[in-house]
Amino acid sequence: MSLRILEIGVYGHNGEVNSVKLNASGLSIVTGASKTGKSSLIDIIEYCFGREQCHVSDGVIRQHVAWYGILLDRGDSRIFLARRNPKPPKTRDPDVYYAVGADLVMPERADWNPNIGVSDIEAILTSSVGISENVTTVPEGQTRNPIAANIRHALLFCIQDQDEIDSRKILFHRQSEPFLPQTIKDVLPYFLGAIDEDLLRCKVQLDLERKELRKLLKLAGEREQLAGLSAARTEDMFREAQSVDLLPPGQPPAQDLALGVLRAINPVVQEVRVPPDSTEPIAVLRRERTGLRRELAALKERLRQIRQVEDVAGGFAQEAGEQRARLASLGLVTKGDVEACALCGSTDVHVPSAAEMHRTLSGIEEQLNQVRREVPRLQEAQADLVEQQNGIEDALKRNQEQIESLAKQDDAFKSERDSQLRLARTMGRIAYFLETLPPPPAAAASTEELDAARKRVETLEELVDSESTEQRLTSTLNLIGDYMTRDSEKLDLEHSGSRLRLDIKQLAVVADTLDGPVPLFRMGSGENWVGYHVLAHLALHRWFRQKDRPVPGFIFFDQPSQAHYPAEKDRDGDVSELPDADREAVFKLFKLMFDVAVELAPSLQVIVTDHADLRDSWFADAVVARWRGQGLVPQHWIDARG
Repeated sequence: MSLRILEIGVYGHNGEVNSVKLNASGLSIVTGASKTGKSSLIDIIEYCFGREQCHVSDGVIRQHVAWYGILLDRGDSRIFLARRNPKPPKTRDPDVYYAVGADLVMPERADWNPNIGVSDIEAILTSSVGISENVTTVPEGQTRNPIAANIRHALLFCIQDQDEIDSRKILFHRQSEPFLPQTIKDVLPYFLGAIDEDLLRCKVQLDLERKELRKLLKLAGEREQLAGLSAARTEDMFREAQSVDLLPPGQPPAQDLALGVLRAINPVVQEVRVPPDSTEPIAVLRRERTGLRRELAALKERLRQIRQVEDVAGGFAQEAGEQRARLASLGLVTKGDVEACALCGSTDVHVPSAAEMHRTLSGIEEQLNQVRREVPRLQEAQADLVEQQNGIEDALKRNQEQIESLAKQDDAFKSERDSQLRLARTMGRIAYFLETLPPPPAAAASTEELDAARKRVETLEELVDSESTEQRLTSTLNLIGDYMTRDSEKLDLEHSGSRLRLDIKQLAVVADTLDGPVPLFRMGSGENWVGYHVLAHLALHRWFRQKDRPVPGFIFFDQPSQAHYPAEKDRDGDVSELPDADREAVFKLFKLMFDVAVELAPSLQVIVTDHADLRDSWFADAVVARWRGQGLVPQHWIDARG
């Protein structure tokens, strides 16, 4: 079923209504001067269709309007929707009024009470336009969420405001907003019928079956993985218990048996008795050892000195004995004192007398006798010191043995303590392992269940063959391109003689020329941009109406003549003063919209707001309002509020 607009109105704070009635099918034109509210009609439609925010510009309308209302025709009945105008600077208001009836008309006064919520509008209009339950699919590997096409998405193909219709970068309504380009790409195949409801249901079912298959495969993999992990951990715990002699050595048994053995372990962890404090005895022994080493060093020094004296005395005695022997051998010791040399008898030289030599020899003899008396005493002292040295060395040896004995005793206590700690730690690890052992995973699907799930997925994949869907979409776009190419011959555009097509990936019109494809953004001049926007949307709605697709049966063009007849040239809508080329272009553009609307009547409604007011009869018959000197808001509302 088709959804068309019969009337758009505003309600003043006094409750009165001022509205513009549209032709139920064919062409409806609202012509008038700037700042009369023509472009605001689009914002009112969107707001009444459930858009969250009110985008009516701040100014006369926002100041003097209390409610916005719209009367819709869905074929078998009519729908009236009204939304309260949020007080500036607010952009939202929750109050909505809804009414439905076969012969419903727009209320003359706003004397109702809100009866539904804003979210209810979407459900009502989505159902009214015939959009069935659907969910768009998302290719694998992409992260965006699937969406369900609804009335808000359908409205994107029904509106061209004045900032969009002459754009070379965007083709569809609100395409410049974040995320909406991808949304348009996702929902357009559904609205074109390239993916019908049955196919969508199959796609949804395929997604569910794929998820179920992945779940079964994941469960089977997890069961296998957990089983392997548990077996490995069990074997590790078994070997650790063997390492501390909790279990006898040998190859660990199977997992179930090994778990039973580990659970049966009940060792007696002996209490490690507290060892005596060996710190102080060892310290005493070390101090004693230091004293003994100091005493030993002193003894060795004395012994060294005595031996040095003994060596010196021995050397002196030997030298003195040799000297005495030489003197005695001359036989001089028996003669008296003479002045002559004892060897040659000469008296010319001074030589020691025999008496002097005798006295020297006697002195040497006395010294030798004294040395002979001291040497035995030195040897006796040396022997005594050696004996003391041996005693100190024996004491040092006993001291070292005592220290080593205490250290060994301390090491034994530490070893016993470490062994008991390792045993206790191992028992704790075994207990923790048994407590945290994961339960056996849920029973995995049998081979038959997995095969059945795979077969269901394969069957659905054959039904929703992506190549078949792409072929249907390509075929549909080719036919729409044929409509555009044929209608372009009625307009004087830059690439009118070329093959035109709608590129859903680029969301653009493309002209296939001898020099290659030329997308919309590479086409020059506002006249071309407006013309191709009009061609594309008329072709889309020709397809929508012929295939009875769930898209509202109206299309709204705002200021399509702006490239030729801008606002600053407006002279009461008269285009006769325009150059011939511009005047002819405006005429052809409106005539194309009129011809398509008449061709598709009564299922299509084309609504146009513009400055131009052609004098042709077909144009005049299509004019539903002329706003010059007055507009959407009556002057007496403005006067009444000052």
